[in-house]
Amino acid sequence: MKVLGRGWQYTVYDMRNGRVLKKYNTRFIAYCMMLHDCFPYIKYPVWEFPKYHKRCKMEAAESIQKILHTTLKSWMIGNPQTRNELDYEQDAVIPLRKYFKHLTPEEGKKIIDAFIEFNKILIKHSLIDRNFLITDNFAIDVNKNIILIDLGELYSDAKQIHNHIAKRPWMSFDVVNSLPESLRDYFVEKMDENFYIKS
Repeated sequence: MKVLGRGWQYTVYDMRNGRVLKKYNTRFIAYCMMLHDCFPYIKYPVWEFPKYHKRCKMEAAESIQKILHTTLKSWMIGNPQTRNELDYEQDAVIPLRKYFKHLTPEEGKKIIDAFIEFNKILIKHSLIDRNFLITDNFAIDVNKNIILIDLGELYSDAKQIHNHIAKRPWMSFDVVNSLPESLRDYFVEKMDENFYIKS
């Protein structure tokens, strides 16, 4: 199967039937991805990799259990089908990182607005993506709906969700800079306006 992408947790394979397989990485592949992503290893030192790997695997296993019991409609998370405690299949969709490349700034703002409304639905169903990484963890499906595609880093506890949102995770450099430059200020402004909880 053709590899479509790879992160710290999963490698995504094209199943050539309108579906993708997300297979959990071996320790070796995970460490290779960390070596690639974390240079110069100041924020994420090499000796911490075993801790990151352990945490990622635990989060993925816990997140899979959450989607098995979620009240969300299946299409909202790509109609997932689990293969085991870590691996799963999903619909083949267009990640927002790729989708934004073909949009005007005004069209991009509408996608951000839709992303915000979608995340309000997730929160109502006691679920959020830990990073709010709009470009890589969310996608557009065949019906032009925004869906959540990264199921490996989910929070479902109400207090945990509240406390995490209060930290404004959408302000992370990785999140903001993944967007086209023309949409970054708008994204932060609208996320703050809709989700920020003042202490």
